[in-house]
Amino acid sequence: MRQWVHPDPENLWITEAQLRLGRANAQTAPILIPVAAFFVALACASWVSDAMRTGWWIAVAASGLAMNRLTWWLQSVPTNTLEGIRLRVKARFFATTAFSIVWCSMTVFLWAPGEPLNHMLLIMVLACSLAGSVASGAAQPATMAALVVVHGVFMLVPTLTSPDTMDRTLGGTSAVFLLLMISHAISLHGSMNKLLRLEHERADLVQGLKVAKEISDRERAQAAAAGRAKSQFLSNMNHELRTPMNAILGFSELIKTKAFGDSVDKYTEYAEIIHDSGQHLLGLINDMLDLAKIEGGRLSLRESDVNMTALINDVLEASAAKAAEGELTITKILQKNIPRVRGDERGLRQIVANLVSNSLKFTPRGGRVEVFSQIDASGRMIIRIADNGIGIAEEDRDRVFERFGQGRHDITSHERGTGLGLAIVKGFAEAHDGSVSLESELGHGTTVTVTLPAERVLAPPVQSVKKAG
Repeated sequence: MRQWVHPDPENLWITEAQLRLGRANAQTAPILIPVAAFFVALACASWVSDAMRTGWWIAVAASGLAMNRLTWWLQSVPTNTLEGIRLRVKARFFATTAFSIVWCSMTVFLWAPGEPLNHMLLIMVLACSLAGSVASGAAQPATMAALVVVHGVFMLVPTLTSPDTMDRTLGGTSAVFLLLMISHAISLHGSMNKLLRLEHERADLVQGLKVAKEISDRERAQAAAAGRAKSQFLSNMNHELRTPMNAILGFSELIKTKAFGDSVDKYTEYAEIIHDSGQHLLGLINDMLDLAKIEGGRLSLRESDVNMTALINDVLEASAAKAAEGELTITKILQKNIPRVRGDERGLRQIVANLVSNSLKFTPRGGRVEVFSQIDASGRMIIRIADNGIGIAEEDRDRVFERFGQGRHDITSHERGTGLGLAIVKGFAEAHDGSVSLESELGHGTTVTVTLPAERVLAPPVQSVKKAG
């Protein structure tokens, strides 16, 4: 009962459930009881004056109307807060007790001394009312206790204090009935509490199963996506690894067997091909190792003061031959006197090299690639690589930064590469507390922007100025 009148935060759910159970009865009882009161007053017409009967009925009807208005007002009180629940509980308890007192006062206002039939009628009505109150209010222990006490007082006091033997017999019978109702109320309350707890546990179980299913579905989808990406990656790597390895094995075999005799120049050319293929394989292995460290959270930066202008120029110089081979034009737009950046030089070089390589790879012959770098108004380093190549379809843009993700599926295997480049760019950019964004339109090129935070941009050295004279 204490928990019902003043619920604890940890047991708030059961109080709210008890309120919900009693809500239907609270909406109908204030309307039906005044109707019942009318017939009770009418049945006592031969024993009680019209004024007394009318006054009692008006009091019952008025309290029923007030109770009904209170019930509707309580609907607006939120039940998701401790204060809201406690307000509802206390209002329900005191209003139900007051309404019950007015109703049970029939043994005061309609009681006709010396009329056993009148007494039996009123006690029978209260007994039926008590039984209904116990059945409907068993979920709410304090309210149920108040109803039992109020009915008991108005049933026992007038009968047990009467000098008439019939009334005292009626009072004894009422006392036994009252005890029976108390026992029934306790049993019914226990059963309802068990049902409420089972319902609560069932709801928790259903919610837990729903969450578990959502997690399972999400993990299954991720596993399926990873499986597709793995298959796609292995398919691409089959070409990427086999091609240079076949070159290494084939040309090394020619050199080993001296297939062309003592033609030194020919062997030198083959050795260069072997070297380039080995470099390509080493690059692939480094990319895979970098990505593994990034995804495993084991990437450690060897930070130093990096000259980004020199770094970009080095990457473009190394890419010049590939650009010339594809008849591509590379344009540099680099801000003058860009400060150095605190970061991992190899990681920053990977960012620029992978972006330039992607642009050269996916830009048709005769196209152009633009490399842009500057410090923006907020002090951040902006590196942007733009091309007028084949572009990326809208549905593929979200996955190009994922491991083994490629932007298009209608290009040849040789052009597609391994799908590691942009994932590594994203990993190294985020490792430097930066970000990467992509803008692209199918058939109209791609622009990738890497932003490094102002905290990593070092202030340019202060030039000493000689004073004249």
